[in-house]
Amino acid sequence: MKLLSAPLNICLGITRECNLRCKHCYVSDTRYDKELTTEEFLNVIKQIKQIKVFDVDLFGGEPLMRKDFFVLLEALTRFKIGICLNTNGTLITEEIAKKLSQYHIRSVVVSLDGASGEIQDPLRGKGSFEKALKGIENLTAAKCRVFTATTVTRFNYRDLENIILLSQKSGVKGVAFNKLIHMGKAASDPALIMTPSERRELLAAVTDLKSKYPEFVSGSLLDVCQRMKNLHRTPRENFPLKVNTCLGGTAKCAIRPDGWVTPCEILWDVKAGHLREQSLRDIWHHSPVLQEFRKPLYVREDEIPDCKGCEHLTGCYRSSRCLPHFYPGKFQRKEFYCWK
Repeated sequence: MKLLSAPLNICLGITRECNLRCKHCYVSDTRYDKELTTEEFLNVIKQIKQIKVFDVDLFGGEPLMRKDFFVLLEALTRFKIGICLNTNGTLITEEIAKKLSQYHIRSVVVSLDGASGEIQDPLRGKGSFEKALKGIENLTAAKCRVFTATTVTRFNYRDLENIILLSQKSGVKGVAFNKLIHMGKAASDPALIMTPSERRELLAAVTDLKSKYPEFVSGSLLDVCQRMKNLHRTPRENFPLKVNTCLGGTAKCAIRPDGWVTPCEILWDVKAGHLREQSLRDIWHHSPVLQEFRKPLYVREDEIPDCKGCEHLTGCYRSSRCLPHFYPGKFQRKEFYCWK
């Protein structure tokens, strides 16, 4: 495939610090080197501008935990880079919301994992729901363009329409229902794992909600719905099973708070190069790790012998270049992704 001169999008993690301890966090257990300093981050942002990256997603941890957050935001906006801020919303006071509204931020995405504290707080921490809801109210009052994002688990998969209705009432522009990624803490909590029957119930519900609120609902679960819908329209796969490339390493990458570049924000431990040692341009063009992700992956029959002939084979393995191949336990942890 033809290599882009630069990633179209970069997920820029500016801190590992967070005021919440979410059960489904996929980066919180990662070991880090020392975080980049303000000057180092400003240099990274300069490199992002120089290689002409279009969009940057700011995330953490919780981005607002970083003391120089507005210094970094100022640098990004000065270079006229498209910005999406991902936050848990709990730290957004009226003052901070008004300050954010003064910058050219394309969207502020607030994590909302339930329509009540009864649903969300067991996932994210006591009081997190009320604080997030107040943060959303402060943002919409300040005329920020706000979206909510829900990581769907066994805790909340039957609360999705309530989340939609609450988001609409709060002045949110749309909701994203995203699949759970079993990395970090999410890989070690069996209570989060949905059974195949629960997954099928979820996909039916998400399909119905997309039909009912077509312009309001988005998210990675819709891709899963479409893929499962098309299963019977595609021929059965033969081995080796070809897993095509995805955006990770081909159109996007991620930067960790400590300066490591990874193929995407999911593969937090797959290190492609360090920005204290190489330029972003050099890593993008020459990293052996990123070059590997630009090739299809082939899965042998002996790696997944129990899956031979299964009607869900393409649904489980062809959804993304990285999953489940980099899950903890890899193919052996079938409970993370098996539909049968």
